[in-house]
Amino acid sequence: MTAVAEPMQRQITSRWGFAGLGVVLGGVIILFGNANVKKGDNGGLGPAIVTAAIVVVLAAVLFAVVLPRVQNARRTAMITGIVGVVSIVAFWSGVTPVLAAAAIAAVPPGEPRDRGVAVVQVLALVATLLVLVVTIAQSDLI
Repeated sequence: MTAVAEPMQRQITSRWGFAGLGVVLGGVIILFGNANVKKGDNGGLGPAIVTAAIVVVLAAVLFAVVLPRVQNARRTAMITGIVGVVSIVAFWSGVTPVLAAAAIAAVPPGEPRDRGVAVVQVLALVATLLVLVVTIAQSDLI
């Protein structure tokens, strides 16, 4: 492997690692949000399957189509991070961790980040943690 190919391989591996983490965390949110739902409440198996499909498709589009073609990594990180923070309004959907993962993966490891990008990435991570905590706390599974 050449010296140029190794960093590129690490970036691809890292990007897919973030994608997997985002999908897994999204799945946890969907599981806890839709398990053991009382009659008359929103949620259940059907909504869980639909939202899980949305999370997988979103991750596939972001990580397989959008991120490999990015021309301005910082702008992409800002956009996906801000959308990730705003997505806490629909916390039950599981998209927040996928968007946060995309915000982090958009700027490859070792590439300099400006303060604005770093702040948005941290906010997206905090939004993900809040969504996880709220969903698990409201769940009947624990």
